[in-house]
Amino acid sequence: MYPFISVYEIKFPTYGLLMMVGVGLAFGLTALLCSNKLVRGQRVDRADTLLTCSIIIFGALVGAVSLRPIMKLPEVIIYWETFSQYPIGEVMGYMFGEIVFYGGLIGGALAAVIFCKFYRIPMLPTMDAIAPAVPLGHAFGRLGCLNAGCCYGMEVSHDHIFAIVYPEVSLAAPPGVPLIALPALEAGGLFLISIIVVTVFITTKPKGLCLALYLALYSALRFSLEFFRGDLIRGMYGPFSTSQYISMGVFVVSIVLICVMIRRRKAEVIEES
Repeated sequence: MYPFISVYEIKFPTYGLLMMVGVGLAFGLTALLCSNKLVRGQRVDRADTLLTCSIIIFGALVGAVSLRPIMKLPEVIIYWETFSQYPIGEVMGYMFGEIVFYGGLIGGALAAVIFCKFYRIPMLPTMDAIAPAVPLGHAFGRLGCLNAGCCYGMEVSHDHIFAIVYPEVSLAAPPGVPLIALPALEAGGLFLISIIVVTVFITTKPKGLCLALYLALYSALRFSLEFFRGDLIRGMYGPFSTSQYISMGVFVVSIVLICVMIRRRKAEVIEES
């Protein structure tokens, strides 16, 4: 894997480059879905939607770096006598040493709600147009993880179908050890989710269905893949990781929303007939 790409002896982090590609493609897909040609019965303003998308990215960045310290703060307070024996730099590194996607998802969602409410932007149609782009951009982020060596999978045999061996330049994954290529598997799942949600968007009048469908599919994917993670940096509470507990909550809420939306749509069809 290649954590850095050299251009004229200047090193660029592959993770950052792939993230920029993902964000660019996400904006492009959102703009395409907001075109009059593809929107079916949805009153979505392209400028408002792209601006909302920008606000979501800002909120996601804040949330992604905030979730870990929020989760670790109680532990540091409870065991302060132990943590106080370490240099402050190590304690801060322990608290802030990870970017968490679910933190970004929560931060982006809060930013979207506040922004749409304040400027009276129709939230559900706007979020439906943005929802397919989220897994697309996220997939490129996971490809960045694959190259950087973070979020790696558990150790497996050399002949495992999904085995990958990281070189010495890996930033986090243990080199020379066959590991499940978990970021690549998640990226593949995210690309598939994006295709499914795009299909639903252009063939139905979703009214929130695309957003709920994305959340349901991703939470199920993330919950399953977490069992095969090999890195120990994420929090574990009992049999599940922090991300798995969040996944369970997100999945339940999204399934309830999908059921409510389907019932409302059936009621609208009956009234129209």
